[in-house]
Amino acid sequence: MNDSVVEARDHLAADSVGLIVTSIPFGNHYEYSPNYADMGHTDDNDHFWWQMDYLTPSLMRVLQPGRLMAVHVKDRQLFGSVTGRGVYTVAPFHAEAIAHYTGHGFDYYGMITVTTDVVRENNQTYRLSYSKMLKDHSPMGVGSPEYVLLFHKPQSDRSKGWADERIVKDRGEYSVGRWQIDAAADWRESGDRLLTVDELAQLDPESRSRLFTKQSLAHVYDYEEHVRLAEQLAERHALPGTFASLVPGSWRPDVWHDILRIDTLNSEQKRRNVENHICPFPLGIPRRLIAEYSMPGELVYDPFGGIGSTALCAVEAGRRAYSSELNPASVADSLVYLRRHDARASVPTLFELLDIEGSAA
Repeated sequence: MNDSVVEARDHLAADSVGLIVTSIPFGNHYEYSPNYADMGHTDDNDHFWWQMDYLTPSLMRVLQPGRLMAVHVKDRQLFGSVTGRGVYTVAPFHAEAIAHYTGHGFDYYGMITVTTDVVRENNQTYRLSYSKMLKDHSPMGVGSPEYVLLFHKPQSDRSKGWADERIVKDRGEYSVGRWQIDAAADWRESGDRLLTVDELAQLDPESRSRLFTKQSLAHVYDYEEHVRLAEQLAERHALPGTFASLVPGSWRPDVWHDILRIDTLNSEQKRRNVENHICPFPLGIPRRLIAEYSMPGELVYDPFGGIGSTALCAVEAGRRAYSSELNPASVADSLVYLRRHDARASVPTLFELLDIEGSAA
């Protein structure tokens, strides 16, 4: 429980971290804690990045040469009533993040796009209202996805294209066939036929969403057919108004369409009847990044730990985790999940019990 600026500067050794995975504060968008050092307490984006100037050099210092930092961000939606423009505009926060980290010496590797639900977004911001669009389509933009920005700490010898400590994959665990599929993002699945409108209308919204995405990856995408299907479901009063239920899948490797938005530790927070985190990190994001860009036993660091999503995913994957967080309630919650993981890990399996009994005999 500490300020990430102090923690990274004073308590982490140089070149000790194999991977940094974090979701940074989105400027002054949220107040994450009442602590005066909270980076959400900034006047505007320029003020926020000025404050980040105190942290980023330490992130560069602690990361191993040639290794990656993955930063989760989202662009900011600006109210027209605040900006004086009368319409919503978008602040390109992800572009500012790229400029910030490359300005501190990181190499930019590219971005992963994480799709979001435009219907849910409109319910939160009223930016993409269908009824308003009917009156005037000119203020209508598009939904705002999330991004994972990949940054690379320069390797010690720039004449070589290898990390000082390479991320080595085992052929038995990571085959050439798997690599070809992952690299091409060829995630297509076989299917018999598309479900009819009547069949889809009878399904619950969650099942319908899952099946539609799966089918869109198994067939050639037809935009007009997609529109017709949505219109026909609306006629049957089977098109939800609170979330998008017909989301096609993506074949692109830099677009993650299947991140489960409800798979966050806030689900556990609700079950425990404690306060939800204001901006939960979908667990699917750190899980994938940790599996791809680190090796077992390595240290994964999150300077904005929250309720411990990255740390939990790291230890579940057999890595070591280091996390810093200002909010004492969030720190306490993160310890609950980590201790529960340790308790589960210490419980022997059935086969282990049989081995123990055999040894005793």
